[in-house]
Amino acid sequence: MALLEQGVEKVNPRVNFVWILYTIALALFIGGRWKTGGDWGNYYLNLEPFYWLTVDNAAVTSKDLGFTLLSIIASQFTTGIVVITMFSGIVMAVALLFFCLAQPRPWLCMTVAYPYLVVVCGMGYIRQGIAISFILMGLLALGREKIGRYTLWVAIGALFHATALGMVPLGAVVSRRNRLLVIALIAAVTIIGFRTLIGSRADVLVSSYVDVDASSSGALVRALMAALPGAIFLVFRKQFKLEGSSRLAWMALSAAAVASVPATLLYSSSTVVDRLGLYLLPVQCFVYARAPDALARSNQQRQLFALGILLLYLVVFFIFINYSDHAAAWLPYRFYLFENGICLECGGPDKSY
Repeated sequence: MALLEQGVEKVNPRVNFVWILYTIALALFIGGRWKTGGDWGNYYLNLEPFYWLTVDNAAVTSKDLGFTLLSIIASQFTTGIVVITMFSGIVMAVALLFFCLAQPRPWLCMTVAYPYLVVVCGMGYIRQGIAISFILMGLLALGREKIGRYTLWVAIGALFHATALGMVPLGAVVSRRNRLLVIALIAAVTIIGFRTLIGSRADVLVSSYVDVDASSSGALVRALMAALPGAIFLVFRKQFKLEGSSRLAWMALSAAAVASVPATLLYSSSTVVDRLGLYLLPVQCFVYARAPDALARSNQQRQLFALGILLLYLVVFFIFINYSDHAAAWLPYRFYLFENGICLECGGPDKSY
């Protein structure tokens, strides 16, 4: 589909039957998995207290308000982990639907998103995947200069992973109307959000990632993958023909993507940079979905650009699924409806997490 589509100057974000069908399939693929994904076992174990503790006691063990509420709801079902994964799958699939349709080449955008944003993030870091999905919606609002709506979307995302608060100041950076008022309001939201969502466990976060000098394998490669489209956008920003808040927002995100490379090399804890770098994943989707039409001068060149981008991400996904340290967590892919009836309350020999 990415090779067949023709880029258009005026985006028509209309949802058709094919996109609806694909979105449903993607939501089921992400949300219906069983024992598939990097952190699946951790989330499985973290949900257990919500079954046998009181709500108040169980809530203390959780990390974020939104995810606590989701866990409480999930504990009302015998297979609550599927409720959590299905929620994350629906949120990510719908967010990608709207984000991709806002690009000139939506299928190319979706293809770029698949290897890392969908498979690794959406099916590995569940809480952060949900947060990024809400940020995608916020970026669409920011492109229409809806600063308040952007801040609201990011705040919702922060309820599932508090580090999303780091994206709130972007609204102040790109604001062009009532700038001082907007900066003051966003600063207030950031401070209140930090005290509410992070303040009580800041020491734990610091000790977990910073003090132990945690490192992530492949962090530099992932930083380079974000830096390349970021550099392309910064160098050729005029050809992308963006205006207003949209241009400022993607310039800021692209600059952050480029800066992530030296940050990964210089900072002792690459895990911190790597996890925060997840919020820059939209840069890859946005830039590559527009690059063929922005940089090429003929239809043949546009097709070659699109083909080159597809081959790049095909190679990336092939290497990840075959040679990465944690690929075994995704293999084999298992779908819940094809499994035997299993629940957290049952125990038994199958309870391997």
